[in-house]
Amino acid sequence: MVKCWKATKTKTKKVEKKNIIVFIIVLRNMYTLSTCGQKKDKIERIVVEREKKKKHTKFSKVILASSSVVRNKMLNKYFSDVINVPHNVEEEKYKKQKTNPEEMAVRIAREKALSVLENYPNEIIIASDQILICENKVISKPKSLEEATKKLLFLRNKIHKLYSSIYVIQRGKFFFQQVKAASLFFANIPQNDIKLYVKNNKKTVLTTVGSYKIEENSKHKFLNIIDGDRETILGFPIKDLIKKIKHGK
Repeated sequence: MVKCWKATKTKTKKVEKKNIIVFIIVLRNMYTLSTCGQKKDKIERIVVEREKKKKHTKFSKVILASSSVVRNKMLNKYFSDVINVPHNVEEEKYKKQKTNPEEMAVRIAREKALSVLENYPNEIIIASDQILICENKVISKPKSLEEATKKLLFLRNKIHKLYSSIYVIQRGKFFFQQVKAASLFFANIPQNDIKLYVKNNKKTVLTTVGSYKIEENSKHKFLNIIDGDRETILGFPIKDLIKKIKHGK
């Protein structure tokens, strides 16, 4: 009986010891996983920072010849320091000249870049422009809410085309230029809906060439994109510029 009790006690101690060992192993694994997770996060942060530094090595500072917040955000994905500098170009002067929309868009973007060059001769300067054509007419930003309403009524139930350009100067010399096109169909919106839209979106209708924002199309459902990419519709085609910079060509 005594031997049996001792055997049971010994067995119980072994089980307890085994449980303690298992508990220690579990704790160690948990600590290891936690530490590895922290190390992994740290490594990922280092990699991201290195890539970011690598990305900005060539052009860390960029002068954007525009006051556009949207274009600033687009450039901030690629450059560490983007400075908005408003241009002083009278765009309408060039839009009255008889030339094709591609040449017109590039010419205006070029003039915008040159207008700020004197103050930033050693930087990279990026400028852009967008021309809207509907029924062979150049459509400009409206100067009043009444003009905006008339323009939107003119665009409805028609296809219009956007020509978006960029022009880039690096340290006083030409570096890159491009113009891309996009075609859109403006839905046959009731006149009262257009008037209400203008009333409730005064800033948008007065500051954009189409008096609309493609970013808000899911809300208003004015537009159907026939062809063209999003950055062209936004008026800032920069993908090929970024490729050129990354490949050092």
